[in-house]
Amino acid sequence: MKRDSLFFELFRDLPRGFFEAIGRPEIDPRQYELKAIEYKETAVRLDGVFQPLVAGAGPAYIWEAQWYSSNKVYANLLSKVGRFLEHGNPSQMWIAVVIYPTRSLEQKNLEPYECLLNSNQMVRVYLDELPPAPADRIELGILQMIGAGPEAALRQARTLVPALKSAKYSSGFRRRVIQFVETVILYQFPKLSREEIETMLQVTDVRETRVFQEALQEGREEGREAAILDVANRLLQLGRPIAEVVEATGLTPTKVRSLKKRMRTS
Repeated sequence: MKRDSLFFELFRDLPRGFFEAIGRPEIDPRQYELKAIEYKETAVRLDGVFQPLVAGAGPAYIWEAQWYSSNKVYANLLSKVGRFLEHGNPSQMWIAVVIYPTRSLEQKNLEPYECLLNSNQMVRVYLDELPPAPADRIELGILQMIGAGPEAALRQARTLVPALKSAKYSSGFRRRVIQFVETVILYQFPKLSREEIETMLQVTDVRETRVFQEALQEGREEGREAAILDVANRLLQLGRPIAEVVEATGLTPTKVRSLKKRMRTS
């Protein structure tokens, strides 16, 4: 299971979780921009970098998600830091972060890297050693969910989704979190469909599902009316009730019934 892209998506949409995980919850994520950087001439790729929007406003955070055992983790990381400074601003202050699911995956030959590991420019995060995330630190809870086993992640998700619905969050934030929880569980249970996962998590508001949002986004390229019709058709194909499709799309019941009838005859 490749997870660096999953971490990048999480830190892009919900960046507060990154700074909480590294013990710096006081940092305002809005002062940073997340980038994935690749130096093609050397085939070096950084999983992600939080760069300050204003030069000199803070360190750049160069992070890697390490999900398998290797004795070259820190050698590779030092190489990437060097490329980052060489191709960017050599005066940029930096902090390197490595995220492990568990301490047992950390490389064993640490002696050559003690100068880095014992400095304030290195942070190692072991997801299974993080304290349980409080109810108001949802991003950190999702990060722990990524590091957990499938069944444990599902239990956390089933607790998080109802709590999220009852809390006073904006609809946009709630929707992003629910869709990302779906994605995490999809990674943990790759043989399940997203619709099956939504049922498992009891995501009852169709407008909060990723299926709905992806359909709406794809349809926007063809115009608002086409987007709404596309969403309605997809929801009907998923077996959603007519009343729910009406509520989600704003179409009239007559129009939705017509779409459903047409679908049956096509």
